[in-house]
Amino acid sequence: MHLGITIFKEIMKTLGLQLVWITVSDIKMAIQFYTDVIGFKLLEFNEDYGWAELSGEQGAWLGLAQAQPESEFKPGANAVPTITVENLDVALKELEKNKVLLIGSIQEVPGEVRMQTFTDRDGNTFQLCQILKYT
Repeated sequence: MHLGITIFKEIMKTLGLQLVWITVSDIKMAIQFYTDVIGFKLLEFNEDYGWAELSGEQGAWLGLAQAQPESEFKPGANAVPTITVENLDVALKELEKNKVLLIGSIQEVPGEVRMQTFTDRDGNTFQLCQILKYT
């Protein structure tokens, strides 16, 4: 009788593209524009973190990030697609194994979300996101 050994390996489980965010110079003015002019609904606004989330009837959400002097993301020059993953640590191991360029370190909003920014092979910026409030 042959005894097989099963080695459990966690794999990156991608849940989907749920958010694209942009940097804005005045977050309150941007919220007003995207709600009153574009017709999005404001889902969340956290002034302390300089962050808002909006959505239409369908599709991914739009995130608004208040511009920060130390940030490489400037108003009018970016859109960052955010890929939601089940487990950020597992996903980062996969990216590191494939020599993907990680930008900065993991950011966390306690009890809400963990995020890591990275670039693809062409230098396009993306972000991996693990939503904590659902785990």
